Amino acid sequence: MPNVLITGADRGLGLALAREYLGLGYTVFAGRYLRDYALLDALAREAGGRLHPIELDVESRVSIQEAARQVSSLTDHLDALVSNAAYMGGPENARIRGEEPIDEELMLKSVRVNALGALQCVELFLPLLDKGSQKRLCFISSEVSSVSLMQRDGDFRYCMSKTALNIAVRMLHNTLAPRGYSFRLYQPGWMRRQMPDGSLLNRDDRQINADDSAREAVRRFTDSRPDEARLELVDYLGSIWPY
Repeated sequence: MPNVLITGADRGLGLALAREYLGLGYTVFAGRYLRDYALLDALAREAGGRLHPIELDVESRVSIQEAARQVSSLTDHLDALVSNAAYMGGPENARIRGEEPIDEELMLKSVRVNALGALQCVELFLPLLDKGSQKRLCFISSEVSSVSLMQRDGDFRYCMSKTALNIAVRMLHNTLAPRGYSFRLYQPGWMRRQMPDGSLLNRDDRQINADDSAREAVRRFTDSRPDEARLELVDYLGSIWPY
């Protein structure tokens, strides 16, 4: 039975990814971070022992190390890792216009979670991934990570951190692809936020449901390609983005 680790699985896309992998017969190790969400526990009860919530704060190396220890106590291998955990909090529209200062600590937090957290998860779970048969590393990026398509003049934190994620994935690819690892870099679209009771917050008709994006993501994450040596950023509609 294949095993997958998913970070940031408390709600939204991460929770939907866990559900999709369960449907394909995977055992899922699901990173838990949000204390006010019980949706992951409900899914675990439905999964019949195939979903294991794991306390995991990707901003903390100590937390990642402890999560790796916990997963190692339950299995001797991982076949895939899905880096989904992300930080978008704080004022979203800071601009270089003098009205709002750039918050250095929030900038650093964004990089620690969105880029460094993903990198350290690969590093610390690599011994388990080395023993897996699939060796598939999957990363949730964003449309705002593309340098050539960038048109925003604010929200430096999230945009910069997701661009940093992309270069980290490229360098991981350079390092690990020769060792048999394959990679997926996915742009999930603008999704409706899921609330603690499971309801969806609909702020704009252009938003999509996480379930729809997750279905397409897991199809791409689990399918094999004839050109596995190629790294590309693909969105939920199948379009390839420059990054």
